[in-house]
Amino acid sequence: MQPEKDVSDAKSAPEYLKVKRFILKRLASAEFQPHDRLPSERRLCETLGANRNTIRHALSILEREGSIYRSGRRGWFASGPRLVFDPSREHVNFDKLARKQGFLPSWDVKESSSCPATGELAELFEVEEGEPLYSCFEVGILDGQPAYYSECYFLARLCPGILPKIVSQPMTDVLREDYAIDLFQKRLLIRPISLSARVTAQLDLPARSPGLFIRRVKRSQHGDIVQVDYEYWRYDAVELRSEFP
Repeated sequence: MQPEKDVSDAKSAPEYLKVKRFILKRLASAEFQPHDRLPSERRLCETLGANRNTIRHALSILEREGSIYRSGRRGWFASGPRLVFDPSREHVNFDKLARKQGFLPSWDVKESSSCPATGELAELFEVEEGEPLYSCFEVGILDGQPAYYSECYFLARLCPGILPKIVSQPMTDVLREDYAIDLFQKRLLIRPISLSARVTAQLDLPARSPGLFIRRVKRSQHGDIVQVDYEYWRYDAVELRSEFP
């Protein structure tokens, strides 16, 4: 039987922990719903009798833990549920996976064009420099909130005319139904990063926010490299889990 906790322990807790617990309690009770704006730093100072530095320290810790996030200059918000996927799986279909977990997914294509394979892209596609590629830059959205920014490249000779089709349909479905291509992962790289200003502008986050970088190299059932993706995920939008027999 554990001894009762001394009431003085709570009273002697650092001020920032009291602020943190105050917010976590309201998150747990659903007083703050996902993506609700939190009280301003000034209001928290008045409510808790803490100084601004203490409030900011507690908020920064909660941000690192993924419980809350900042959105530009609009203030602090409660984080929503995370999309869970298994990186060890052969392929992840964002649209189907999100719907299975109760999200409403969508995507916003920002730019699409043709480009030559150069440098790293030529190496990843295992083609000569200058091989024609298609590129598509988009923002993936969960329940109306931006979750990731991606730069997708396709080997043009394997899927001619694909760009207009993927504006309103999942890429995986288009490749399978229109080009008879099933995708399989050949290489996967996952790395925590600080997101660049170019990416955070697309995700409505402050510059240098923490994020997750995922690079996928995908092959067809015939062994050809079809697609290379560079994904930049919000740190509070995704969770990676794997199960092994």
